[in-house]
Amino acid sequence: MDSGPSPKPPSKKAAANGEYSALLEKLAWLVLRRKGFVALVWIIIAGGLALLFPQLESVIRDQSVDPIPASVPSFQTLDRMGTAFNERGAKTTVFVAMENKGGLNAETRAKYGELVAALSADSQHVIAVRDLLGDQLTESQALSSDKKAWYLPVSLEGTLGGPEAAAAVDSVREIADRIFQGSGTTVRITGPPATFSDQLEVGESDLLVITLATVLMIAAILFIVYRSLFTALMPLLVVGMSLAVGRGVLSGLGEIGMPVSQFTSMFMTVIIFGAGVDYSVFLISRYHEAIRSGSTPDVAIAHANGTIGRVVLASAATVALAFLSMAFAKLSVFRTLGPACAIAIAIGFLATVTLLPAVLSFAAKHGAGLPRRDLTRRYWHRVGAFVVRRPVQLLAVSIVVLIGLSLIAATMRITYDDREGQPSSTESNEGYALLNRHFPEDTIISEFLVVESKKDMRTAQGLADLDQMASRVAQTPGVTRVVGVTRPTGERLRQAQLSWQNDQIGSKITEQTGDAQARKGDLNLLQTGSSQLAGGLALLRDQITTNLAPLGGLLGQASAAGGQLSQYRPLVDELASAAPALDQFSQQAPQLARLARQAQSAADTVAPALNALDAPWCKQIPQCSDLRTQTADIRSLAENQSLTRFADFATSLGGIRAPGAADVAQLQDSLNVLDSALQIINGQDLSSRLSQLQTGVGALADGARQLSGGVTALVDSNVQLLAGLSQVAAQLRAPEKAVGSSDSATGFYLPADALKDQTFRQLAKQFISPDGKMVRFAVQTAYDPYSADAIDLANKLDDVAESAMPNTTLQGDRASVAGFPAINADVQDLLSYDFKLLGIATLLIVLLILVLLLRAIVAPIYLLATVVLNYLAALGMGVFVLQHLLGNGISWPVPLVSFIVLVAVGADYNMLLVSRLREETTVTGRLGVLRTVARTGSVITSAGLIFAASMFGLAFGSIDVMVQIGFVVAAGLLLDTFVVRTLVVPALAVLLGAASWWPGTIYSASVAPEHMPNLAKNR
Repeated sequence: MDSGPSPKPPSKKAAANGEYSALLEKLAWLVLRRKGFVALVWIIIAGGLALLFPQLESVIRDQSVDPIPASVPSFQTLDRMGTAFNERGAKTTVFVAMENKGGLNAETRAKYGELVAALSADSQHVIAVRDLLGDQLTESQALSSDKKAWYLPVSLEGTLGGPEAAAAVDSVREIADRIFQGSGTTVRITGPPATFSDQLEVGESDLLVITLATVLMIAAILFIVYRSLFTALMPLLVVGMSLAVGRGVLSGLGEIGMPVSQFTSMFMTVIIFGAGVDYSVFLISRYHEAIRSGSTPDVAIAHANGTIGRVVLASAATVALAFLSMAFAKLSVFRTLGPACAIAIAIGFLATVTLLPAVLSFAAKHGAGLPRRDLTRRYWHRVGAFVVRRPVQLLAVSIVVLIGLSLIAATMRITYDDREGQPSSTESNEGYALLNRHFPEDTIISEFLVVESKKDMRTAQGLADLDQMASRVAQTPGVTRVVGVTRPTGERLRQAQLSWQNDQIGSKITEQTGDAQARKGDLNLLQTGSSQLAGGLALLRDQITTNLAPLGGLLGQASAAGGQLSQYRPLVDELASAAPALDQFSQQAPQLARLARQAQSAADTVAPALNALDAPWCKQIPQCSDLRTQTADIRSLAENQSLTRFADFATSLGGIRAPGAADVAQLQDSLNVLDSALQIINGQDLSSRLSQLQTGVGALADGARQLSGGVTALVDSNVQLLAGLSQVAAQLRAPEKAVGSSDSATGFYLPADALKDQTFRQLAKQFISPDGKMVRFAVQTAYDPYSADAIDLANKLDDVAESAMPNTTLQGDRASVAGFPAINADVQDLLSYDFKLLGIATLLIVLLILVLLLRAIVAPIYLLATVVLNYLAALGMGVFVLQHLLGNGISWPVPLVSFIVLVAVGADYNMLLVSRLREETTVTGRLGVLRTVARTGSVITSAGLIFAASMFGLAFGSIDVMVQIGFVVAAGLLLDTFVVRTLVVPALAVLLGAASWWPGTIYSASVAPEHMPNLAKNR
């Protein structure tokens, strides 16, 4: 019981201290006079909204917003990449995963072809079908190594997580199931759009289970608290009506464009149950308190509305505004949760101050809903006395416990994997499992490094710079392979590496130098032959000079003699009469014969040497060729022996002493022979020719000598060149042996002709856009694509790529990353932004309302500090249980949603506690704390248990993010109920005393300390 009776009318003490709302009291009296009408209005509103608008789940399915804004950089990169490569629908691509124990035989391939045709014909839902199995270059990509599984990428209409994409997923599933039914082929539709679609369906099926579990737990707690079935049902009746109206309002707002998502109805349900029942419990507790003080039911109801209603209003405003601030978040999961929960809180408050008074009044007239004896007052009185006596010890122990739990939160591992957030039995998760059994894990979760330029990068230098950039990326820790146009298998294209090309050149040089070394003997023969040629020509020059020099004079004399003989030819008949002259000629004949024989001997001597001029090499030397022509006559003299016959004639002529008839006839014959020989000599100008011969042979001998020296030098230089080429070949081949295809090797050259090769063009179109201004590389890593490590790596890749661009043809170009690690990196950035924005907004809202409610500054500050510490401790408990014990990562929305709920709701309980403390503290702060703990202990504890039960109701669902939010918030509410509100805040109030209400005061100046009651008497 209370320490003193409260007056039947509104408390003057409360009114004096400003803890009473006359407006809410008037509202209560208005409701009590028209309680039937008020109840009817609520029923009509709920029914009308249900008739006017469809079910909330239907609106959510049709109007659900994208979970991630389309403006994030990763989505923008995907859009640009899809446009450049003519791959629309890159963000909404699902994968039809197929598995058959018999493999891809003729029957299953026929079914596959039928599936491709059917999906291609579905223009309403399908944008494109990528038939990888239909192309030999890509078949191995989509067919497992054991040939028992394969997949088909299908791009869908809509946006990721949007209603159009969900409808398209359903259409693809219906087509695939129809075609493969009874074929022995297992088919599953998987991929991110399918994951979001499955999550929506799971959420819808979970809602009924969560609602029933929440209602049963809250009903059980209410029954224990009130020990009356009807009293326990009254808050549930009011909350049920609030829920019906709230769902109708949200459905209508969703129809006109308010953002809603798959979490809206689920979270709104538990919030309206938790907060709505809490508000009802607060009002009923004050109503029962007034009844116990002797007030009539209606007066008690009006009194409760005027006193606790003000606190409920402040509490509802705090929670609603905190949730409403989420409308400014960038992530839609918060933008859709916040306004919906704010509306639910507002409706719950209105039902508490309007519908609940009507229900309580109606029940009181029938003797129901009245208070029973308070069984916990004595217990809470002892707790209050203990806190008042030992505030320092209790505060220290409590703070240590809370800080210890908070430190565990530092080990939190955030997960962005929505696959883990739903049961493994969903079709999308079964599809992931199917693919992972036959392909490398997460093979369909691609990550691309995209390079965009204003110029065509399909040049030898451009491709070399791209490969150098890819090499830098491949060396980044965590990257296992980079696949692109310059490295189609994930390793550098060996044929385009300078080290490989140099190795080929070196190999050819080694081969050629080996052949040259094998023919080194031919070089020696060439050197020897050139020396012999020079020696022979020098000998020929000496012989011509020595032996043919007299031949010129002899030939001149022979020519003159022939002229003389020709003059005497007509006089042969007169020889007899010219005996003296004949006798004189006869005397000269021996000398003439001797000279002719000498000339013949010289010609015979020179002729063999001149025959060497017939060799092929002579034809290549102009001087030698001219000399060969000039000496033809000399060789002719040697061959026909004309000079020998002339010598014989002269000898015979010398024996003639007197001309006789026989002698004249003989002379006639000899003259004929001599005339023939002299004609040959006179026609050739042999004297001049001999001079030319001598000059030509001399020049040829000098040239041969120079040629011999040049050949010797050439042979020596060739031998040195062969040795040098062997060294060059070894140096060219060394890099290939040393580094091979390692990414540490530098040098890349792809000939222009390679770009025209048809096979290369087919391969290149997967990585180079048709205009050559966008190039992409597929990046494979050692990390789970949804892990924090993968996100950190995605944040580094574009920086690494851009750092390789300066001083290359890529300078000024843009590099960006596309894929789910990049998307999650954007989510991480948005989450950080939203946490800062909403965290600050929530703290400011709570602080402002506490200041307005308490008209103080100190108390609001330490109250706010306690709820923040309580949040950190609750998060630590969640990390310990969910992560360290159960092995699950903490879903990324959990920390922020839990923060807003725990800070706002924790402030609610503190508002109730401290507002009552302000009301009770008129004499001494220690006495006020004692009375406040004793009178609010059971109420706040019940409210905390009820709200915690509603949040624990989320644990009956199948979506991890909701289960985790429920656990963390419920743990925080229990900590707040049994530690913060029960021990920490009362201990701080005792220690700070009147300072809590600075800059104001609430103590009565007329009460002297000696007149203060003894605390012992108030146990």
